[in-house]
Amino acid sequence: MNAILICNVGGRDVASEVFPKDNIGERTWAETILTRYHELYATLRLPIIGKALHYLAERRIALDHVILIASDQPPPPDRNAQFWQSDTIHSAAIIRRLLSDGHTPYPALPTDRITIWTIRDERDRGCDPSDYDLTLRFLERQLTKLQHQYPQHTAFLEVTGGTPAMTTGLLIAGTEVFGSRAEVLSIHPAQETPIALNTGKRLLATPLRATLRSNAATYAYAAAARTFLEQEAIITDRLDPIAASLIAPLLDYAHHRFNFAFANARKALEKIHDAGPWQTELDALRAQVTSPDRCSLLAEVVHGAAARYEIGLYADFLVQVVRFEENLLRYLCLLQGVEFRNRRRNTDPDGPYLTREWLQQQPFTLSRDRDRQRDLPVDRSVLRELIGQLLNPSDLHQQALLQAIDKLGALVKRRNELIHHLEGVQKIGLARAFAGPHASSTAADQIVPHLQQLYKAVCKQPLPPSPYQQINHLLDRLLRSKG
Repeated sequence: MNAILICNVGGRDVASEVFPKDNIGERTWAETILTRYHELYATLRLPIIGKALHYLAERRIALDHVILIASDQPPPPDRNAQFWQSDTIHSAAIIRRLLSDGHTPYPALPTDRITIWTIRDERDRGCDPSDYDLTLRFLERQLTKLQHQYPQHTAFLEVTGGTPAMTTGLLIAGTEVFGSRAEVLSIHPAQETPIALNTGKRLLATPLRATLRSNAATYAYAAAARTFLEQEAIITDRLDPIAASLIAPLLDYAHHRFNFAFANARKALEKIHDAGPWQTELDALRAQVTSPDRCSLLAEVVHGAAARYEIGLYADFLVQVVRFEENLLRYLCLLQGVEFRNRRRNTDPDGPYLTREWLQQQPFTLSRDRDRQRDLPVDRSVLRELIGQLLNPSDLHQQALLQAIDKLGALVKRRNELIHHLEGVQKIGLARAFAGPHASSTAADQIVPHLQQLYKAVCKQPLPPSPYQQINHLLDRLLRSKG
């Protein structure tokens, strides 16, 4: 692992066994140490940074750069003498010298790989290290430049030393800039070994999981899958291992299912070998895309239409309306015993032709049936005329059903017109195609309920719950599960 170490330097970071600080200010004390360095270096201790260096040396982590963050305020009278005396600019210089001479728990580093930053404002003037805003803005500027210099390195943030503003600033700015590559070294006075806290993962996990939930809520499952692939280590941090392993196949399943690619959706879940407590739910989702009957497929189209309407994909919504209407007509025809055939002249309920043998047995002739030697090509107009012939004209229920289906006719026409021009599809256009030329845009909100009522009337059962809500609810629980 290649890494950089970024340390706050405070008044407790350097100490001497033979030269106590007593009432000497940090600046004067450290300046004195520097003038007597050859005499005193063996007596110097690094109570905080030394533990961080020992931790990294034990793990053979290659440090390419060490940053020491210190304070160097303007001298009196511009700054209170007491505060000026507390500055750590010279303390940082002692640490740099100890590091470069090899007198620390970490192997010697070249001086040019040890940099001292002094907290400064936008005008490059030394400023108060207890000022939270100035310190944070300084660190944001400097760390951004450092990240560009080391775009792949892990950044160890030793935040314990320095003022509370320096601790807070390094923690916030370091995590913000380095993200998942930021690891905080928490150093407790009573413990010899620091604790490495990957705050980058922990702080970024929440917004990234929220992004996944937001993508799923808008049925953008492909976008959610890309986010998960790119940020898997962060998103799955501290999740139950089994739950974490289910997220990618679930999103893959959802993406394929939203696009009616049932075979691919089924394959996505077949990759799962152990779903733990979620096995029953995943088995149910897989069963839904394994040999679904025609009513299940019609329900899928209604849910697909509802989802696209909900997020404002009105052109795609129209496609689903047309798909539903035509397949609803086909299903009604199948219930009446109509025979269809595919291009290989095999019987096929989804075939694009009406069989000639079946047509010859009927007491009526369809308006487009002009070649009595061939099967009749099928489209929605043929299906509508055919079911009109097959249903009982005196059955009020059946005739009301046909009228309800016909109410979608203008929407079908609207969709077919789309390919002939470059105009967009607006909600008001949907409303007026469905409810009349003077309807307000809110009338479009009744289209999906109308589809649901048609489904119930034809399939003789209520519309089943949306699979996408089931998927999204499961995804939410997987993202909350703690290992």
